[in-house]
Amino acid sequence: NTPDVMRGEEVQIFGALQLARRDSATLVLPGTHSKWVQVEHGRVTQFQTFMTGEVFALMSEHSILGKTLDLNGAFDEATFLQGVVQSQQAGSVLHHLFAVRTLGLFERMSAAQLPSYLSGLLIGEELRQQAASTHTEPVILIGSEALTLRYTLALQHLRIPCQSRGAEATWAGLFALASTC
Repeated sequence: NTPDVMRGEEVQIFGALQLARRDSATLVLPGTHSKWVQVEHGRVTQFQTFMTGEVFALMSEHSILGKTLDLNGAFDEATFLQGVVQSQQAGSVLHHLFAVRTLGLFERMSAAQLPSYLSGLLIGEELRQQAASTHTEPVILIGSEALTLRYTLALQHLRIPCQSRGAEATWAGLFALASTC
């Protein structure tokens, strides 16, 4: 029952639906503040914001975890998926986060792998509630290739079908809005 805010994402949502030729869908807009949007018959019926990207930045730059991470390391898909799997296990995300530190301390993961694991934990936590839902139609991801790739990997691992849209969703939404004026 708490308020939530959308600031322009509706243009991307409208454009992605047009491109997909659908009027109902679950859409995800990954980012600093990731949005999950439910649209039914062309109307937004529900949306939630998750601070996934911001929490990643805070944990990796301003917490004890950041002292063990090599943020210049390449994305490690297998390690990312380990984080996603761990996030789906019983227990608190606050406890799972501490494992980022201990996996490094006990040399089970390298400093270069730890950011991928942290990302997997946080994105997996975001998806945990959503994975319980039955998605017969693909979830539509809207965003940069780097972020939608991570969400695609996590969703596919959780057996949730998905498809991605980039900037073309914004342009399609703006064009459609301009055409109605």
